Amino acid sequence: MADRSSSNVVPLAGRGLPPEAPASADPASLLAACRDRLAHGLATVFAQHLDSANDDFLGMADRATSLEQQQLYFAAMDFLTGHGQLLLQQFRSTYVAQFEAAVAALRGTTVEGGRASQEPRELSLIDTDDFERDLAIAKLSARAACNCAQQLTALDRRFAALLQLSRIAQDDNPLHPRALFTTMLDALGALDVGEQLGLILLQEFERQTSAELPGIYADLNRFLAEAGILPNIPLAGPQRALRSQPLDAGEPHPPLDEQPQTAASTPHQGEHGNSDVFEQLAQALQAAATQRPAPGAQFHQQGMPPTPRAAPSPQRQQTLDIAELIQALTGLQRGSGDARQLPGLGASPIDPAQNDALQRIRATPMADWSHPVDALTIDIVSMLFDAMFKDPELSAGIRAELAKLQIPVLKVALIDKHFFSDRRHPARRLLDLIASSGLGRSEEDEPRLIERIRAIVDGVVDGFDDDVDVFARQLQAFEQFLDEEETRARGKASKVLGELARRDRREVAERRVEAIITEHAHPEAPVLISDFVSKHWRQVLVDVFIDTGEEGEDWREAVQLMDDLLWSVEPKLTQEDRDRLLTLLPDLITRLRKGLERIDQETSWDSFFGQLIRLHMAALHREGANDSPPAQDNVEDTTTAPASASASASASASASASASDDADDAETDHHLRLARALEVGAWVEFKSVRGTRKTLRLSWVSEYRGVYLFTNRQGDNALTLATTSLANHLRQGSARLLSQDPLTERAVSQVLERRTDPET
Repeated sequence: MADRSSSNVVPLAGRGLPPEAPASADPASLLAACRDRLAHGLATVFAQHLDSANDDFLGMADRATSLEQQQLYFAAMDFLTGHGQLLLQQFRSTYVAQFEAAVAALRGTTVEGGRASQEPRELSLIDTDDFERDLAIAKLSARAACNCAQQLTALDRRFAALLQLSRIAQDDNPLHPRALFTTMLDALGALDVGEQLGLILLQEFERQTSAELPGIYADLNRFLAEAGILPNIPLAGPQRALRSQPLDAGEPHPPLDEQPQTAASTPHQGEHGNSDVFEQLAQALQAAATQRPAPGAQFHQQGMPPTPRAAPSPQRQQTLDIAELIQALTGLQRGSGDARQLPGLGASPIDPAQNDALQRIRATPMADWSHPVDALTIDIVSMLFDAMFKDPELSAGIRAELAKLQIPVLKVALIDKHFFSDRRHPARRLLDLIASSGLGRSEEDEPRLIERIRAIVDGVVDGFDDDVDVFARQLQAFEQFLDEEETRARGKASKVLGELARRDRREVAERRVEAIITEHAHPEAPVLISDFVSKHWRQVLVDVFIDTGEEGEDWREAVQLMDDLLWSVEPKLTQEDRDRLLTLLPDLITRLRKGLERIDQETSWDSFFGQLIRLHMAALHREGANDSPPAQDNVEDTTTAPASASASASASASASASASDDADDAETDHHLRLARALEVGAWVEFKSVRGTRKTLRLSWVSEYRGVYLFTNRQGDNALTLATTSLANHLRQGSARLLSQDPLTERAVSQVLERRTDPET
C-alpha cells in the first residue's frame, strides 16, 4: 500500500469518485478505497464551499475589532483564493501517508517515512502553540464525532473487522475526524502557513464540511457492508448535521472551549439559539469544575462531592467502544448490573432505579475506558438528571419514576447527540410530559397517575435496546391517556365556563350594541326604521351578544339583518338594486319576525310590517318616504336620543379613564403586568392562610372584564379572580406562577447557568 500512496493525486471537485473495490477485493484494496473515498469526499465538499468560506472571512473582517484580526481574515481569504486547490492536494497526499502509517501501527508493522509505533512518549512540557493546536483539534473532533456518532460507531467496528482486530479506539482510527483535522493542520504547515492563520483555516474547514460529513461516513459504511464487511450491522443513515457557526470576529484564533456562546449567556432562551447545546453543556461542565482539568480528565458537578473514578487499567484505557458501552448499560438497565457479567462496573452494586445511578456509573472503570466523548456524555446526562431531581415542581412519586429512565436516556444521548438540542426529541418529550402531568393533581388522584406512568416507564426499560422509536411509542400512549383526561375535564368545566362567559358579556352588552348601532346607522333612514332599530332590534342584538358573543354566527346574522333593513328602504335607482330588493324581501321579513320572537316582541310586528311595506314600495319607485310620526313622538325621540348619547359618552369616558388608570398602574406594577400577561394553560400555585397549597391551571380569561377562571386538572376546584386580585396574590407571595418551560429545558438552563454563575 505504501507504493500506491505516491501515485494518488487529489481528485478535485467535479471529478468522479475513486473506483470502487469489488465485493471480493482483498482487505488492502478495501482499506485503500476507504482512504481515497474519505479524502475525495472531504476535498470535494470543501472545494465546493470555498466561496462560502471566503464570504465568512469577509464578514468576520468587517466585524473585526483590531487591525491585526482584520489582516488575519484577509490573509485567509487570499490564501484560499490563490492556494485552495493546492491545499486540497497537499491534504490528500498528507492524509495518504498518515493513513498508511496508522494502519501499519495497528498491524504492528512499520512504514517508511511514517510513524508505526504508538507507544506513549515520556512526559514533557508542552509548548503553548502545541497545546493550542491540540486543544483546537480535540474540540473540533469532539463536535464532529457528536454529529457523526451513529455512523462512526458502525465504521469503527467495520474498520476493526477489516484489520482483523477485536476492537479499535477512535483515536487510533485513521478514518476518525481527529485524523482528518490533524492532517489538514499538517498540510497547512507544509505550505508554510503560520500557526494563527492555520487554526483559522482549520476551523473554517470544519465548518464548511460539518453538514456533509455524516453522509460521507454513511457512504463508507454502505460501501464496506456491500463488500461483505459486517453487512448485518444496521446502516446509519446519512443524517445531515447543522453546519457549525463561524468564529466570532472578536477573537482571531481562540481555543474552541473559550468561544463565546449566545445561548449560554441567555440560558432561558427557548432552543438555546442555534449553537451546539452539547458543546455548551460540555463547557458548563468544565466551568463547574473546581480547577481546570488536565487533558483527558473528567469533570464533576459543582456543589456535590466529586465521585472519585477508579484508576483506569492501562490495558483497557479508552478501548471500550460505544457498542460495548451500550450493551453494558442495557444489561444494567434490565437489572443485571453484575461485575462478573458487565465490563468495568467494578465491585460496587448499582441500582438503576436510584437517583445516584449515573453518578455511580461515572465512578466506574467503564466510564474511563470509554471514548472521551462518551465519558463526557455520561457526565452531562448525570448533571441534567441531578438538576431535574432538584426541580421543586416534581412530586416524590414522579421523581422516583423518572429515576428509572436515567440509563435509557443516557443510551439515547450516547447514540444521538441531537437529544440535547432538539426539544421535540421523543425521549425529551416523554420526560417533559411525565413531569408536567403531575401538576394540578389532588392527593387522591396522583396514585392513579403514578400507576400509569409506571407502566409507561416499564415499557421503555423493558423494550429499549437501541431503537429510539420505543420512546415515541410510549409517548403516544401517554399522550392518549392525558388527552382522555383533558376531554373529561373540559366536559366538567364547560357549564361553569359557559355561565361565566355569558355573565362577562352581559356586563358589556349594552355598550357594545350601542357602538354597533352607531357605527352602522344611516343618517337619512326613515324615523320608523330608526325607532325599530333603537327600540326593538337593539334588544335582539343584546340577547344574541350575551348568548354567543361577537364570534358567533347568530351575531353576524343579526348585524347583517340590521344592515339589510336599512338598505331596503333606500330609493332603488337601478334595475339591479330593484331586482335585489325583490329577491331579498321574503327572507328579510321572515328573519326580522323571528328576531322579534326571540325577545318576545312579536306583538309589535303587525303594526310595523304595515308601514314597512309602504316604505319598500316607495323605495322601488325611487321615492324618498316621509313617515314622520306625530310631533309628540318626535319630541320624545329628540329628547331621548341625546340622553342616550350622553349616557353612552359618559360610559365611554368612564371606561377610558378606567383604562387609563389601569395602564398607569400596569406601568408601575410588575405584578399587575404579570397577571395580565398570563395565557390560558398557565399553572399557578396558590397558598392559603393555613399554609396549604394547591396548583391550578388558568382555564379561561374574561374578554371584557378582566376575570380569570382557574381549575385543577380534573376541571374541579374552580376559582375566579379579578386581575387586580390575582396581582395582589402574586405581590403577597400567596400565588406563584410556575415555569412554563419543559423540565428538560429548565435542567439545561440550570446547567448552563453554572458557566456564568459559579455560586449557583
